[in-house]
Amino acid sequence: MNTDNPTIESTSDCFVSVRFRDEINPDINNKVHTLFNLLKEISHFGITGLIPSYNSILIQYNPSELSNEHLIKIIEQQLSKLESELTKQTVIDIPVLYGDIYGEDLEFVAEHNNLTTDQVIEIHSTPKYLVYMLGFTPGFPYLGGMEESISTPRLTTPRTLIPAGSVGIADKQTGIYPSESPGGWQLIGKTPLILFNHEKNPPSLITPGDLIRFVPLKSIDEYETIFNLVKTNKFKPNKSTNNEN
Repeated sequence: MNTDNPTIESTSDCFVSVRFRDEINPDINNKVHTLFNLLKEISHFGITGLIPSYNSILIQYNPSELSNEHLIKIIEQQLSKLESELTKQTVIDIPVLYGDIYGEDLEFVAEHNNLTTDQVIEIHSTPKYLVYMLGFTPGFPYLGGMEESISTPRLTTPRTLIPAGSVGIADKQTGIYPSESPGGWQLIGKTPLILFNHEKNPPSLITPGDLIRFVPLKSIDEYETIFNLVKTNKFKPNKSTNNEN
């Protein structure tokens, strides 16, 4: 199959899957989230859930309110608009204090890759990372785009508790822990931002399809200043539109 002709498949009596090419690809993922937004805008009462992933979207519906045949027609109508409606991606700046107690594995990551800690920080904070999906824990972003030059194996023995906001590396991936949890990623820094708050709408600071950029902080004082502003809802992360779209 190709990205212009995704497969529409009924997976049960209340789920339909739309699957694009079977690979992890930024362009395909953008089409997934564009279709997600188009279907979300329809707000058809029979569509009860939309679950996007790397290269597909699972659509839950109520068969007593919406027939399978009608749903497929709706999907096909939205797919016909896809190319002209491709989502303009939002770039969100994520401030990070690297190293020391906030990133205790930074030196190991540097040594493992024959780099200095400053080189690791520069390499890690240069790309725009695509948020392919959220999962594992609420608000945990699966990011694509990390340079292999800082790839580092997971910890042999996972930590029992990793603080919320911790930024880590595991093999060829990087990510941010939105809440306290066990984990085996190499910790290289920490953000003062709150990624997930169930009392807010939407609860997640970042959403699938966004791009994030890590911005190094220069001092603990800078970290604490942002942290205190976040606690009082006086800090808004910098957001922009990706000019490469």
